[in-house]
Amino acid sequence: MLVSLKELNGSNIKATDGDVGQIKDVYFDDSSWVIRFLVTDTHPWLPLSQKVLISPIALREFSSDDHALKVSFTKETIKNCPKIEEYETVSREFEKAYYDYFGYGYYWTGEGTWGEYAYPTALFHGNVLPITNAHDNEIEKDNTKQVNHLRSANEVEHYGVEALDGIKGYIKDFIWDTYNWTLRYLVIDTRNWLPGGKKVLISPDQFDTLNWGSKTVTCNISLAQIKACPEYHSDKLNDINYLEEVRKIFSSIDK
Repeated sequence: MLVSLKELNGSNIKATDGDVGQIKDVYFDDSSWVIRFLVTDTHPWLPLSQKVLISPIALREFSSDDHALKVSFTKETIKNCPKIEEYETVSREFEKAYYDYFGYGYYWTGEGTWGEYAYPTALFHGNVLPITNAHDNEIEKDNTKQVNHLRSANEVEHYGVEALDGIKGYIKDFIWDTYNWTLRYLVIDTRNWLPGGKKVLISPDQFDTLNWGSKTVTCNISLAQIKACPEYHSDKLNDINYLEEVRKIFSSIDK
């Protein structure tokens, strides 16, 4: 199913033995546009309201009705997992320590978004992606040195949209696919240049890079094409007919 960042933020994380806290943000990979961690506020469960990161690998199901995500671990297991404060940044070094703690396979040893698998829960056991040769060991070594490859969605929200012929509009929301937690669409607010405050969807195929210095996302389409993109209706996000109409509009824009 599809879920917006606004809907995801505020959802409850439920361990096997009780509530952990509420999602306040997500950290996504800025190269593959996939959620790597759900940032969870543990208040009032933990006195100091620590920031706990939950990987989609641990998720069992998401309920949009009661705004809850169930995970496959106990509260104690989550409480003792590696904390971001111990590593200063969500680096590959932190990810390796985190994945080793939970016994996950490494997604970065394969070519896909989740390594050799289509969805995150396939990496639940650490031996699903064994490192068996020198080449794989070199991949692990090189990637461990990487830092700051994950970004806060809350930070990117309100970034400007840079089309081929100008900068108009800004990011209003993110639409994630809960099957593999990849980005399906960005919601763009056009109220600063189109009458009526129209919000439209653009797909990852229509933008290239995030520019952290200028706080913009660079698109490979024109302002006229953005204007022609499908209008966003949050209440139809999982409506089959609406999504088919969205697909047809994108097909016509790409021609």
